[in-house]
Amino acid sequence: MNDLRRRLRPRTDAHWIVLVLVMAVALGAVAHVALGFALTGIQSTVTSVAIVAGGAFALFKLQAFRTFEPHLTITQEVSHRPVGDSYVHIVVTATLHNSSRVRVDLREGVFRLQQIQPIPDEQVELLDEQVFVSQDFGEFQWPTLDEFTREWAENETSVEPGESHQETCEFIAPLGVESVLVYTFIHNLKAAEDPTAPAGWNATTVRDIVRGS
Repeated sequence: MNDLRRRLRPRTDAHWIVLVLVMAVALGAVAHVALGFALTGIQSTVTSVAIVAGGAFALFKLQAFRTFEPHLTITQEVSHRPVGDSYVHIVVTATLHNSSRVRVDLREGVFRLQQIQPIPDEQVELLDEQVFVSQDFGEFQWPTLDEFTREWAENETSVEPGESHQETCEFIAPLGVESVLVYTFIHNLKAAEDPTAPAGWNATTVRDIVRGS
């Protein structure tokens, strides 16, 4: 019986040793996996922060935050009708839509009526040379028939984000005018504070004066 115990004890001790080794290996594997997850989490966090920081920097460089600066989108509706025997009545309605995320205060705007047709060939050639050859200015300076400056008092009129404001201007032109260009320009108050800001916003519409329309 004692001999049997002696023979069994070494085997039992060996089993315990194997069990301890297996548990050690298992714990080591768990620790390795946990450490791997922790390192992966840290790496993911660092990567995410880097991506966000890089994206923010890129957006800033690309001026994607310009929506927080004032901006007006201007559209025009132009109608006309003959009045008297020698004149045409032209009505311009400009819709000023605030397409930014800040309020836009109105202080000054310009409505201009210019003649495109009829115009002598010599004057057309001169305009073409000034723009495309001499490059004295970037757009054609058609003869001005009339111009109206609209001024608003301080805090008189403002356009909230997403809202629109309409301004109407009337002109009288000679009946012989066949085609006109209507130009609207609204000054940007922020331009006086920020030299990189646009001077203002504009819209241009060409209208053919057809009798009876």
